[in-house]
Amino acid sequence: MKRLVIVGLLSMLLVQTGVVLRPAQAGPSLACSVVTLDQPHSDACLADIAANPVPQLERPVAFDPTTQGVSHPRSVLFSKELPPYPIGWIVRDWYYSDAPGVPPPAYSKERIYHKATLLYIYATVKVKGLPWHMIGPDRWIPGEYVAVLRIPQRPDTVTGRWIALDLGQQTLVAMIDDTPVFATLISAAYKGYGVTREGLFHIYARTRHTVFRGPPWAKVPEYVINHVPDVMFFDQHIALHGAYWHDWFGLPRTHGCVNIPVGDEAWLWNWVSEVSDQWGPDENHFFMPHPEKAPFVYVYHSKW
Repeated sequence: MKRLVIVGLLSMLLVQTGVVLRPAQAGPSLACSVVTLDQPHSDACLADIAANPVPQLERPVAFDPTTQGVSHPRSVLFSKELPPYPIGWIVRDWYYSDAPGVPPPAYSKERIYHKATLLYIYATVKVKGLPWHMIGPDRWIPGEYVAVLRIPQRPDTVTGRWIALDLGQQTLVAMIDDTPVFATLISAAYKGYGVTREGLFHIYARTRHTVFRGPPWAKVPEYVINHVPDVMFFDQHIALHGAYWHDWFGLPRTHGCVNIPVGDEAWLWNWVSEVSDQWGPDENHFFMPHPEKAPFVYVYHSKW
């Protein structure tokens, strides 16, 4: 454990610069950029929504309850041509409103958007300081029900493959230089129950399966979780890992580790393994031989 902490500290590289965000989209859409809180309706925007109704992205991971428990994959793959609008996922079932800042006129099954639904974010306005997102033609939903993928500017010292974790939106995006490759939802630390620290780190150790007992500060473990899959440590005892025991990704709920749908984390494990010639050799040892050459993990908190 002492070595685990020491290596984790040595592998950590904090960045003190501000976070510059850019959307996961090809470019700003003029059609829906005219939408505001005072003018939430636009015929041109509605026409563009009709032309781009739902994200057409590859879903690389299929759900398998025999190996993934109750954790359904949320991942998408990006092609060379990025989507026309930012993408988002519904994180809790909710009903759309006809305008931002007002309740739905009816709580009916025709108005409900279900958890894990992938959609476009056509416009965003603030109501009393809180975001509301347009997710369809004159369809608005409060930001608390949607996780929006936002991509940070690559830190100066980062090249090649890196992973960005947005604590504000509870999203993950795998990058190669400035190009997004893969994205999914996460569950990081829940306020008051632990901390997922912001900063720039290297993955420095990993194991295909382990047992988690914790939280780390408890003298007597409050939980014991067997067969935690595809664990990749990046900040002392904090790791990316599959979580088969819940399906509430997109919402914070941990003591500090980063929960990821099991199938999505297996995809990430393989993606990191593809560059084992840089940080390896990969001989199934816990500690990476050259963690300073392993993919970075950039943890930040986006704000609207």
